[in-house]
Amino acid sequence: MNDVLVKIEELKELVANKLIETKVKKKEASIISDVLIHADCRGVRSHGTIRIEHYINRIKSNGINLDALLEIKSTSKSAAVIDSQGGFGHIAMNLATNEAIKEVKNNGGMFAVSIQNSSHCGALSYYVKMALKEKFISMILVNTDKCVVPFGSADSFFGTNPIALGMPGNNHDVLIDMATSEVALGKIFAARESKQEIPSTWGVDKNGSPTTDPFNVVSVSPLGGYKGSAMATMVEGLTGFFTGAFGPHITTMYNDLDKLRNVGGFILIMDSDIFGSGARYLQSVDKMYKEIKDLKTAPGFDEVYVPGEIEDRCYEKNKKNGIPVYQNVYDFLKS
Repeated sequence: MNDVLVKIEELKELVANKLIETKVKKKEASIISDVLIHADCRGVRSHGTIRIEHYINRIKSNGINLDALLEIKSTSKSAAVIDSQGGFGHIAMNLATNEAIKEVKNNGGMFAVSIQNSSHCGALSYYVKMALKEKFISMILVNTDKCVVPFGSADSFFGTNPIALGMPGNNHDVLIDMATSEVALGKIFAARESKQEIPSTWGVDKNGSPTTDPFNVVSVSPLGGYKGSAMATMVEGLTGFFTGAFGPHITTMYNDLDKLRNVGGFILIMDSDIFGSGARYLQSVDKMYKEIKDLKTAPGFDEVYVPGEIEDRCYEKNKKNGIPVYQNVYDFLKS
């Protein structure tokens, strides 16, 4: 499928206007647009503007609460909870991250926020970047509705349950944003959009057998077999178990468009100086970064990459040259 190169500002305006047309508040539309374009610009197209049509369909089906009144309720000196009331996950996650950053700035140490009754929030790297700008360490987790088979099962149970981590340095940051499934479900959808085959390790058909046809994928495979299943369980321990909504008990993203969602999230922001060694921490990240880059490459490789480096390079390139957008997505935004 052909791509259209679109400048960041044009794309942001198109996405925001499309949301505003469906009665999304202007400020919220701007935040959602920022999150989606962040993903596209970093080359993570599965979490970018490809999602906008789904959001619109869910809004029209009353599956997103456009009148959610988000409140932050402190539960201890170092923790709070936000009830998203079925509203946009991007708004709840943005608010939660800002709140945690503010608390750490004012009081030092660490601060955690539990997010309840939320919906899709886009790429977690967006919120990690917010913390990295302050030289704060972060860990962000969300659970999702069932679409991943536990190791050894033919039936799905867990969601893709992504994990994101941010480690700041003076000159270089390390950013990890990954699903605990072999791939994010959005990559399956992207393969369907481009009508491309997928690796057999990505997903399984209705019988639980691996498939290379994205249209035959019924469930996604766990990352690294049983290890991915264990990681998905851990994510539930910090998200769904606090809310009572985990795995098959989460409102589905694509089938229940008329129902508000109950996705759980967890944010932990930590001052890099929490143990009184902040300068050493930042220096160590930079030192590790350089030492990894100086390693001898294995046969068939031109370079050794640090987590987040490829996406950062992609961001700078696309920021300058324009962001590739699927033609049908661009047409939808322009319609």
